[in-house]
Amino acid sequence: MHNLRPWLRWLPAIAMMAILFGFSSQSYEEQSLVPEIEKSTSDQWIENRFGGIRFSYGDYEISVDSVGGASFIEFFIRKAAHFGSYALLAAFLVYALGGLGRSNRRCLLFAILIAFLYACTDELHQSFTPGRTAMVQDVLLDTIGAACGAAFTILLKSWWGNRKDRRA
Repeated sequence: MHNLRPWLRWLPAIAMMAILFGFSSQSYEEQSLVPEIEKSTSDQWIENRFGGIRFSYGDYEISVDSVGGASFIEFFIRKAAHFGSYALLAAFLVYALGGLGRSNRRCLLFAILIAFLYACTDELHQSFTPGRTAMVQDVLLDTIGAACGAAFTILLKSWWGNRKDRRA
């Protein structure tokens, strides 16, 4: 069992990858939050607060005028989900890699690299899902999320280790 223990640390990362794969397998319609946002928020409220904001993401203009109020809000929710899910994946990867005796620096780099490669394959997989598109910008966002998640986990590990050392 002792030899198996470091490999068990990979289970959270593998589970997170399976969850991401599942979401990439769903069509846009299955995941859409627009109906719920429309029920809970008026277009006028969204227009008053965000009507002047417009920017490009990929080849698309993102604004209340171009996509509608509910879709504008959903865009930010979806992108926050990209960032957060890859931050969590990278945190799990740091945990897994740390069990193999790697330094914090190597854990950080390998976690970001693995998350980047997974984001690439995830976007490729998503391109075969009806109503979904693969976007380089999403891979970039996922990788930034992974870098933040990995860095935060390394900092937390260091802080926790220093606390333990001071108590000893």
